[in-house]
Amino acid sequence: PGHQSWRDGSPLAFTSPRGRSPTGEVPRPMYAGGRTHANSLFEMQSGPNQLLEALRFFEMPQPERNKPPYSWGHQAQSHLQLLAKFIDGVAKDVRKLSLCEPRCVRVRAPCYILGDIHGNYLDLIAFEKALWRIGLALSPANFLFLGDYVDRGPHSLEVMTYLLAQKALCPSKIILLRGNHEMRAQNSFPGYNPCFKQSCVSAFGPELGESVWASVNAAFDVFPLAAVVDNSVFCCHGGIPSPDVLSRTGSGKKGVQAIVDEINKIPRDLPNPDPAHPAGNALAWDLMWTD
Repeated sequence: PGHQSWRDGSPLAFTSPRGRSPTGEVPRPMYAGGRTHANSLFEMQSGPNQLLEALRFFEMPQPERNKPPYSWGHQAQSHLQLLAKFIDGVAKDVRKLSLCEPRCVRVRAPCYILGDIHGNYLDLIAFEKALWRIGLALSPANFLFLGDYVDRGPHSLEVMTYLLAQKALCPSKIILLRGNHEMRAQNSFPGYNPCFKQSCVSAFGPELGESVWASVNAAFDVFPLAAVVDNSVFCCHGGIPSPDVLSRTGSGKKGVQAIVDEINKIPRDLPNPDPAHPAGNALAWDLMWTD
């Protein structure tokens, strides 16, 4: 009682953030009332579902409030803080999920494979209407995204809010690979006009926007780097690693399984994959950049 929804022109329909999973626990994200993702899927008060509801508000025009479609309209700072808090919480849960995934994920067909979104929320919604109209959870297919979710397009923040919410709700149905724009140095470059960081700051203001940007990048740091569909289709954002890079791994083995084994040796948390950086990784760099 007393809650208002985004469809009423006001913020999320919750009053407090969902519970946090204890650090180090096998990642079963917990939302309001201690529910895990398995039983929060159809619980509309769960954090991910509230974010998806908020995005439906973002999509809808409200002429009586001078709100055009694909806009947040005018929101009080307290509403923006609450929205940011939920994005932060879901990003942290997705980070925990991704930390438990191998660097090269095995995926079963049927599987839709989707390339660069680059902040184009309208394209993402077009995919939704064509491929998972009744919802990801009810689709017989899996969904593999190949990275480059942000920058260039006008709605990087909304694209990532959508994908993080869906990953939290359906972690085994949706795989989010890391592309070369899932790096701080790339998604803070103003020349992309707008970059992901600019999108966050534009929506939330400098301090809150940078906090949201940092939380989502912490999830990017641990996204898988490659996938194999039915042991026959190799997928990554960039391309097959160069023989020179593979020779530096020192395994001496050849073949697809040897490549998968080497990919799975890449550190799970890789804030800066650039091999010029002390903590970088040449194989990860090739998987993200050789496109």
